[in-house]
Amino acid sequence: MSLVISLVLLGLGIGQRTIWAPPESIVSQLDTATDSQLLVIPGTTMNTHDGRQSVVITGDGPITAVVGRDHDVLGWVGESAHAVAGIDESDALTLTEQSGSSDALPQLAGSDMWIEEHAGEGEVSFSIDLPVGYSIAIAGEPGTAAPADVRVEWPFDAKTPLFGPLITAGLVFLALALVLFLLALRRHRRRRGPQRRSHRELSRAGRRALARDAREGTPRGAVGPAQGALEAPSAEQAPTDVPDAVTTPDAADAPDGSEAPADDATTDRSRGTAERTAAPTGRRRFGMIALPIVAVVALTGCGPQYWPSGPSTPAATEEPTPTSLEDTLPPVALTENQFDRVLEETRTVTAAADEARDLEQVSTRVGGAVLDARTTNYEVRGLNGEVEPLPGIPDGDVQLILPQQTEVWPRTVMAVVAWQDEARAQSALVFEQADARSDYRLVYQTTLASGVQLPAVASPTIGAASLPGDTPLLQRRPTEITDAYADLLLRGDASEFAAWFREDGDTLRADLGRAAKDELIQRPEFALSVLEWGAAGDAPAPLMLVTNEGGALLATSFNETVRVTPKEEGVEISTSGAAASLAGVQETTAGIETTYQIQVLFAVPPADAPEGTQIQVVGYSQALLDANEVGQ
Repeated sequence: MSLVISLVLLGLGIGQRTIWAPPESIVSQLDTATDSQLLVIPGTTMNTHDGRQSVVITGDGPITAVVGRDHDVLGWVGESAHAVAGIDESDALTLTEQSGSSDALPQLAGSDMWIEEHAGEGEVSFSIDLPVGYSIAIAGEPGTAAPADVRVEWPFDAKTPLFGPLITAGLVFLALALVLFLLALRRHRRRRGPQRRSHRELSRAGRRALARDAREGTPRGAVGPAQGALEAPSAEQAPTDVPDAVTTPDAADAPDGSEAPADDATTDRSRGTAERTAAPTGRRRFGMIALPIVAVVALTGCGPQYWPSGPSTPAATEEPTPTSLEDTLPPVALTENQFDRVLEETRTVTAAADEARDLEQVSTRVGGAVLDARTTNYEVRGLNGEVEPLPGIPDGDVQLILPQQTEVWPRTVMAVVAWQDEARAQSALVFEQADARSDYRLVYQTTLASGVQLPAVASPTIGAASLPGDTPLLQRRPTEITDAYADLLLRGDASEFAAWFREDGDTLRADLGRAAKDELIQRPEFALSVLEWGAAGDAPAPLMLVTNEGGALLATSFNETVRVTPKEEGVEISTSGAAASLAGVQETTAGIETTYQIQVLFAVPPADAPEGTQIQVVGYSQALLDANEVGQ
């Protein structure tokens, strides 16, 4: 019976892992069509089940699927109508339509914000371990509805809680059956008793021979002539009719009447034979019992998926506590990997556009003050082939990245990038993304001053906050700094703002300040000329990011004009190079007015900085913007 029960239990246990085993994966299928141009699968939906997700998207025509952070994806979607995928109780994908604008969406692929991009014709499939906080956006050909045939698959950790108990019980009953079998076999052998061979009755001659041998002291082991004549004892003869000398085969009388000792060799051989016979039998019995026991012990070490689990403990209802500073701050504008792609794309586009003087191409990656400078440079180089192009984007390693902490737009990222030629000074680059569907553009590029140390800033994973232009958290309001420094360059120490800025290490003041201007006036070539400088136009709003000590790195630009006119009639003003090309004249009696762009990167102290702390110029660049004949 134990054996039968064991076989039944083992069969049921094996069936748990074979014919009754659950599926190896969980599949959620979306078959509902949507009219929206965009389908969004949030990270919460993708993490309904544990494990790496496999996504298969099928449709007609081109298909694009991108992966990005939730706020980036939703920012790109904006006010457009879209569908959001969720999972119902039956693990099927369902759609929730979000109303909005039905205008045609731009191409989904190519944004600087995406972590991954997958594209294909008719079908797109990929595997991803998408964390919460990230989403997948799916679109077809621009202007058409998003593909509706979407399948998401998760690996299923199949649990068979009855497998362990059934197999364990089956092995226990198997061991019990083997024990009972061994006990029954032993009992059967004991009940049979010893098996002796019966002897026939000796003949008279045999009895006389045995008696004679006994009187003469013939040893029992010797065989006399008469022994050969002995007849086999009769099977009907009772053992009690045999003489003592014959019925005691294990002993013989010694000649001196004492008992003869037993043969030691014979005894040892008999004992050894018995031990050898018993040892294999014992090992076989032990092995038959130990095998099920070892199997049961090994089975108890199997994974928890093979055993019933206790009641689950309800999760705590209290809010999770942030584990790091990063969890309490807004996300950074972009990651290091994303910035590397932005920088490389900007290098490639700018280099090609500079060579071809393609303003449309360069404007895809360059904007603001940098684009203004390149616009003029392209125009001048078209007029005068001897004019050199502006410096390109540094081709060395990134030394520093400081992204803005934000979920909205516009967004700012600052970086310090070196040149492969170590003799060239590093450049500070400032990128801005105007809106979610725009690319990052380089808006400021300045050369760092030698010997000036940048203030300490946060790591790229933490980033820095930005500040409004009228913030009281800095030593000076950012909207005032640009005009104040422009006045300092024009008036020098006579400027009312001279005390705001640190002179030590300020190479811009040394190159273009009041002292440099006065020196230029004293040159012989300007003896008959009048040189006048002034500010031109309104300065754009500066971009800034907070430093570790509470100050800010502030990037800004302003324009400065220089007018050269004759002191008296008949004096001609000569010009050459880029200015002459823009003005269209090389000599004029009216004079020449030239406009230069000056980009500056300031380190601004916090409002609570120690007394005497001043604003520091850490980098600058200058470029020609315009040149005209006076009065024209």
